[in-house]
Amino acid sequence: MKDSKETETSVQRPILMSDHDQKEKLSPVHKLEGNSRNNFINHVRPRFISERVLSVFYTFCLGGLSFLAFLMLGITGILLMFHYQPGASSGYSSVLTIGSVIPYGYIIRNLHYWSAQIMIVTVNLHMVRVVWTHSYKPPRQLNWLVGVGLLVLVLVLDFTGYLLVGSQESGAAATVAANLLKQIPGLGTALAQIALGEPSALSGSTLVVYVWHCAVLPLAMLWLQLYHFWRIRRDGGVRPL
Repeated sequence: MKDSKETETSVQRPILMSDHDQKEKLSPVHKLEGNSRNNFINHVRPRFISERVLSVFYTFCLGGLSFLAFLMLGITGILLMFHYQPGASSGYSSVLTIGSVIPYGYIIRNLHYWSAQIMIVTVNLHMVRVVWTHSYKPPRQLNWLVGVGLLVLVLVLDFTGYLLVGSQESGAAATVAANLLKQIPGLGTALAQIALGEPSALSGSTLVVYVWHCAVLPLAMLWLQLYHFWRIRRDGGVRPL
């Protein structure tokens, strides 16, 4: 029995170490920097994990919940793309068709909507947690900037999704956004055309907004999230500095 306990302890200790053991025996930051550059496995499942960060009351799993909401948005968004048609007149009518004619369309659209709202809440709470625990300080300042960029993309993604509803309210929002962009000296008109196309006062649904919402922004977010996760491991995890 004694030998089995010693074996179990020796197996578990490299995977889970207390903060005291890490300071005394091995710096997890140095360990990750030494091995993770050429070994992707150490990023996914590092050999040493700080015992404190495994507590749900430290991170509250807000980053993971945000990513889960993003995955739900991707799945439901792909399903909605089969029946949605962007355009000043077709955008709103296709939304009505999805909600009233397509089987389970109402459920899918509501899952998409509420996943977006949940992601906005969890991302903002995640930023608050990072500030509260001072996790933005060196050597994590680069990852903090990546997180700020992801927050901006989340807000833009939510706004473009609102425009794709194609209602009169979305048309008014698109008109206001276009007018604001046009106020930028020199590049304003071109930026408004690139960002929004030519929305009407009655509908914000355009092919340009559709491409931004369904292709460019999600792919940019996915790439930044993967880099964000990699950088967390690269900087030594989310343990207190």
